[in-house]
Amino acid sequence: VLAWRRDIHQFPELGNREFRTSKLVAEHLRQLGLEVTTGIAHTGVIAILKGGKPGPRIALRADMDALPVTEKSGLPFESKQTAEFRGEKVGVMHACGHDAHTAMVLGAGIALHRLREQWAGNVMLVFQPGEEGVRGARAMVEAGVVDDASVMVCCHLGAQSKRTGHIIGGISGF
Repeated sequence: VLAWRRDIHQFPELGNREFRTSKLVAEHLRQLGLEVTTGIAHTGVIAILKGGKPGPRIALRADMDALPVTEKSGLPFESKQTAEFRGEKVGVMHACGHDAHTAMVLGAGIALHRLREQWAGNVMLVFQPGEEGVRGARAMVEAGVVDDASVMVCCHLGAQSKRTGHIIGGISGF
């Protein structure tokens, strides 16, 4: 999980442009032998984990996109990525934890897969594109992703830098 988070952090992508991230997510889920669907709402990915007994469908959701912000954290996995945004070349970084969200849901998928015979129902792993202002959640809902879900669990991380006092994405030591 730590390696995934750092990799995703180092190579962030703006909303609906999460091509590398989507590919990484889909490849890891397929290695588990899961039923994976890609290209939902542009670059979204879902996978279904089937439990050992009948029960409800629960969705775990992670957002994958980054922000048009230049990173100056000094971390060894600091983003050096740039992209065009509104006609300008900008830095791109995971400034509010989407890299960690994605890595955590991948990790949860592995843990749940290993224990699948012990729980009831299905778990849908949802990797949402375009959370930051490009209506990725709406596009996923309109694509029917959550129609069968009894509940969806999401998170949003943030931490305050002890050095600068600024709010930074994810957990700085993560």
